[in-house]
Amino acid sequence: MKDKSILIKTGIIIYIVISGIDRFVYYIPNVIYIPLSVIGIMLILVGFFKDKYIS
Repeated sequence: MKDKSILIKTGIIIYIVISGIDRFVYYIPNVIYIPLSVIGIMLILVGFFKDKYIS
C-alpha cells in the first residue's frame, strides 16, 4: 500500500513541476517535456492499478 501512494505522489509531483516550469519559468522543448510528462502519468497509473492486478 505504501509503494502505491509513493508512486502516485511522485508521478503527480513530476507532472506538476514540469508543467509549472514550462508555463511560468522557462519554455521546455517538446523533446524533453513529452517523455517526462509520460513518465509522470505512467507512475500515477502504475500506482493506481498496482494492487488490482498484482495480488
